[in-house]
Amino acid sequence: MNATSTVLRAFSVDHAARITQISKSRLTRWDRLGFFSPELADEADRGNPYSRIYSFNDLVGLRTLAILTEKYRVPLNELRTAYELLKRHSGYPWSEIKLTVAKRKIVIYDNQGRPVNVTDGQYSFQDIPLPEIAKDIADRAAALRNRDKAQIGVVERHKFIAHNAYVLAGTRIPVKAVESFINAGYTDDAIVEEYPSLTKFDVSTVRRNMKAAA
Repeated sequence: MNATSTVLRAFSVDHAARITQISKSRLTRWDRLGFFSPELADEADRGNPYSRIYSFNDLVGLRTLAILTEKYRVPLNELRTAYELLKRHSGYPWSEIKLTVAKRKIVIYDNQGRPVNVTDGQYSFQDIPLPEIAKDIADRAAALRNRDKAQIGVVERHKFIAHNAYVLAGTRIPVKAVESFINAGYTDDAIVEEYPSLTKFDVSTVRRNMKAAA
């Protein structure tokens, strides 16, 4: 699924909740149930809130499921069908994925484009506009990138941001999330690719602080 390089591609649970408009409690519940877990999930360190990092595609999928729940009243077992469909087509552009709902059921199509689990004409079919959802998520994610130059390379924390954890100034990106990528062997360039709102100077600041604390 295509996401532009100018959009954040790694998101904390806080970010995911804000952008997808799904409560953190629901995200956590879906994760623990094994229904929808973030792309980067450290199962050995579940107690660390920054061990769960969502991708851009995760957020589009989550927002899609939220719309299916809120607007179309699709039950959880049908949401699983939608989730599996999105996961199977994870390498496709959003515009090439057909997701349709009919009377609270996710419609499955055969190779000829015919519905196989509902009778054509029996229900009113509603197409889910995945490209529009992806654009909305991209716009919301892009809004997180705006930073003042004086904030580059600065670590701070505020009472109401990321549970008072240390973050890179001007973002809601936890320092521990960046540390997780560093510990996983990511280069500075690779981390900035995951977090376009950061600079290599931000990452080098985190590296220096890690060495100083060692």
